[in-house]
Amino acid sequence: MESAATKENSKLSNFTPNSDMKLKELINLSSETQFDDNTTQPFAVKVCPDAAFVADMHAHLSESEIIGLLGGRYVSAERCLYIQAAFPCKSTARVDAGLTDVEMDPISQIAAGNAIVNQGMTVVGWYHSHPRFQPDPSITDIENQSNYQNLFRSDIVKSETNNLCPFVGLIIGTYGKKQDERDTWF
Repeated sequence: MESAATKENSKLSNFTPNSDMKLKELINLSSETQFDDNTTQPFAVKVCPDAAFVADMHAHLSESEIIGLLGGRYVSAERCLYIQAAFPCKSTARVDAGLTDVEMDPISQIAAGNAIVNQGMTVVGWYHSHPRFQPDPSITDIENQSNYQNLFRSDIVKSETNNLCPFVGLIIGTYGKKQDERDTWF
């Protein structure tokens, strides 16, 4: 008889690091997950359902791209990143009204970051939506991931003994016509 972990790993073994994953598959992504290129994810990710709900609801409130921060903690002894809360942020004014691009308003970013710290968490990631197209990372998304990871790196590394800096970026697909289903994908 297969164990639950074996079933989970075989189910997720077809995903590459850029694969679309339904929320139910993301909630408990294991550090033992094997990808197609035989790499292993360096840490597990556990998402509080409330955090997923807030990010998803935020994305469904607009047909333009939205953005926010994720609060939580990384426990190095468990090799696990816990995403405990989503904090919606304002976006900057865009020429295209945010239909294909979004940037976080700096004042909103500071306010959300302070709220995360005031609740005893650290900033462990960010999220945004792709309301009209597949939730594949764009060049801007990759640059933003790098910038946010470097910006918030000191907060995470200060609390850890190793140099691993787990920091995630979620892309929420909502209304895109190219999607196979109406379900939200992260």
